[in-house]
Amino acid sequence: ENVRILRRKAHEAVTDGLSGLGNRRKLMDDLEHAVGHADQGYPSTLVFFDLDGFKRYNDSFGHAAGDSLLARVGTALHAVVETDGQAYRLGGDEFCVLLEGRFPRHHRLLASAASALTERGSAFTVSVSFGLAIIPDDALSADVVLQLADERMYADKAQSNRNSRAETRNVLLQLLSERT
Repeated sequence: ENVRILRRKAHEAVTDGLSGLGNRRKLMDDLEHAVGHADQGYPSTLVFFDLDGFKRYNDSFGHAAGDSLLARVGTALHAVVETDGQAYRLGGDEFCVLLEGRFPRHHRLLASAASALTERGSAFTVSVSFGLAIIPDDALSADVVLQLADERMYADKAQSNRNSRAETRNVLLQLLSERT
């Protein structure tokens, strides 16, 4: 009985209770392992995802609906990457994947992962911004790899916001022109 309890507690210590994915502790352990194997010719790609529009979704539909959405997209993300790596939920609306090998930003697997984290309805859109870092090309430290992927995700988010503002401006200018 004690062994069973210890195993359960050990699993819970590295698992996000809501999504069933690995948590930050599990990610950091796996990143350390990936860094250790990078010098043996085994590169890895860390991708950091942040949901766009999730706060609005949570505010509009409630925390129970938000938790349900996080569990759904977590399950979908796991299904997309399970043959090439691991998926993690760091907390809130932040997810990561650690993939075996080098994956460029525009790889179809990353597009599929981003799609798995995206949901649309008649009254909402939850999309995703992401950044990545490759071990050993970009960094040889778990902390630095995570920080770099996070910074690149924020750069992607900023670019998306600029594009959105430009689209809004163009629509408003078109409406003004038509009205004139």
